[in-house]
Amino acid sequence: MFERKLGANSGVNTPAQIRQLTDKGEPVEFVYNGVRFHINQILTHWLQTNNWWQSLGNQIDTEVEDEVIKFWQVEAAPIGAITTFEIEFNQSNNSWQIRPSSRVNSRNKK
Repeated sequence: MFERKLGANSGVNTPAQIRQLTDKGEPVEFVYNGVRFHINQILTHWLQTNNWWQSLGNQIDTEVEDEVIKFWQVEAAPIGAITTFEIEFNQSNNSWQIRPSSRVNSRNKK
């Protein structure tokens, strides 16, 4: 497979149009810069939270809102050209973001 080269705005977070999810809520297809991509493989998945403990300070009775963001690093292709992306889902505002990843695909690395 060939690694696809992306344009000048490739490092910018773009609001994602997720087209299809699995039963577990993992992305399957998405639209990026007007092109529909199908995810061939999820390379890794992780969760990230805000620094909720810093907002507490000395207030013991403060209610804490923990923001959880889910990330997926995926290989996806429109038609035969694999590109690596990071997909982010912010549970607090129910929004998706997508950006090309700088991670080198170990399967294509020689």
